[in-house]
Amino acid sequence: MAKADFETPELQEFVDVPEIAEGTMAHLSPFVAKADHNSDLNFPGELVDDWHEKALAKLDDLRSRYRSLQVFLDSCVKCGSCTDKCHYFLGTKDPKNMPVGRQDLLRKVYRRYFTFAGKYFPKLVGAEDLTRETLDEWYSYYHQCSQCRRCSVF
Repeated sequence: MAKADFETPELQEFVDVPEIAEGTMAHLSPFVAKADHNSDLNFPGELVDDWHEKALAKLDDLRSRYRSLQVFLDSCVKCGSCTDKCHYFLGTKDPKNMPVGRQDLLRKVYRRYFTFAGKYFPKLVGAEDLTRETLDEWYSYYHQCSQCRRCSVF
């Protein structure tokens, strides 16, 4: 039997968090199913015309039904304790693959449309409008998460 041509790294007491490399995974997106697969599931094949209103209505619905969503979006202090737990961030070095980075993608839209400060002072609190670029980032980065929940367990 042939010997493996790699060395297993030695485990250390503390994890080395890699240096950030912005945009490493920005060009990737998940595979899009064929239109006939989507139609069987009653999903539109393309982005619907009123996607902006529907996305904000769904976010408002989730916010009103799940108090925990609002609490999580308002209470994160960006301490970074979840950063070294995320194997996707450790592998890609992309800051938007950190759990807090993914949360910020939603938080900036949440703040813009659902908080007093975001409605009247958006630049002050880091709030941004929901744009097609933001939607594309949601699509790309949320599908790069495996939902393993290590960020919330450790």
